[in-house]
Amino acid sequence: MSEFFTSLSKDFSVLLDHSDDYNVIIRVGDEKNEKTFQAHSVILRARSPYFKRALSNDWARKEDGSTVFTKPNVSPAVFEIILKFRSSDYVTHII
Repeated sequence: MSEFFTSLSKDFSVLLDHSDDYNVIIRVGDEKNEKTFQAHSVILRARSPYFKRALSNDWARKEDGSTVFTKPNVSPAVFEIILKFRSSDYVTHII
C-alpha cells in the first residue's frame, strides 16, 4: 500500500509542477519579492483545512474564472515548500 501512496504523491507533485489545468492563483510575498503560484483547488482543499478555508469566498476572490488568494506576509521560498508538501507530502529540498 505504501508504494501506492508514494506514486500518488509523485502524481500530485507533477500536477503542481505542470499546472496546465489550474484553477487557483496564489500571490505570495511583498512588492519587493513576490511570486505567483498556480494550483488545483480540489487537491489543496482535500489535503489541508487551512487551504479549505483560505480558498473560500471569505478569504479569496474570483478573477477570470480562477480563485485568487494573496498571502503577502510569507516569503515565496517558504510558501513554495509549504505548497509542495501540502500538495504531495513530498519535498525535494529545504532552503
